[in-house]
Amino acid sequence: MSRINIKGVVFDLDATLVDLGEHVRWRDAQHEVIEIYRTCGSSEDLLKKYDSKGLFNLIYEIDTLFTNSKSQEEIKSIQDRIWHILDNYELEGTEKCGFMPGTPEVLEWLKGHNIRLGICTSNSTEVARKVLNKLEVAPYFSSVIGRTPNLRMKPHPDQILACFRELKVNPRKGIVVGDSHNDILAGKTAGARTIAIPVYFTRKEAMEAAKPDVVINSISELPKVILSLK
Repeated sequence: MSRINIKGVVFDLDATLVDLGEHVRWRDAQHEVIEIYRTCGSSEDLLKKYDSKGLFNLIYEIDTLFTNSKSQEEIKSIQDRIWHILDNYELEGTEKCGFMPGTPEVLEWLKGHNIRLGICTSNSTEVARKVLNKLEVAPYFSSVIGRTPNLRMKPHPDQILACFRELKVNPRKGIVVGDSHNDILAGKTAGARTIAIPVYFTRKEAMEAAKPDVVINSISELPKVILSLK
């Protein structure tokens, strides 16, 4: 049997392991989030500029700008309001979501090879745990890191590093797997190897610019990649 050098894998959740996003009214959520930013003083030009980048990129970009113009108390208050909106919309999708093709078999393979598993997601931790429990795979994961105060969201590496700490795995002995360029950027900054699984809404140019170590078409290809890594 080939020797496996990877000790831990940190996965994104939505569109990587499960299809939660297909059952969430993201556009409605984004309209509500934009309205909060509007009432907090964001200009129409700014909102128009970031609206087309997707909900979580919108939040990341505007929150980054807020760090230079608002107090920590103001930022926390705005963040709480936005997270409350996202929680409600995401919870609507938990009952309908299922696995991305190949996920159960790959999780079983990883478990059988004693590779520690974690989740690092822009969804809430509550939603992530609810999805994992519904699909009966929660015991596979030793760490689940969702939206967390004081941990900057991807593409910052904070959540990824926290996940590897909980797994007790050095990121250099780990892999980050996701469908977004933000997953790849966060994983690379954390010091882990990165594997991209693009889906139909993955921003191709941004993913290419992020330069993942490996690109695969399906999670089913992950075991073969892991066995090939030195």
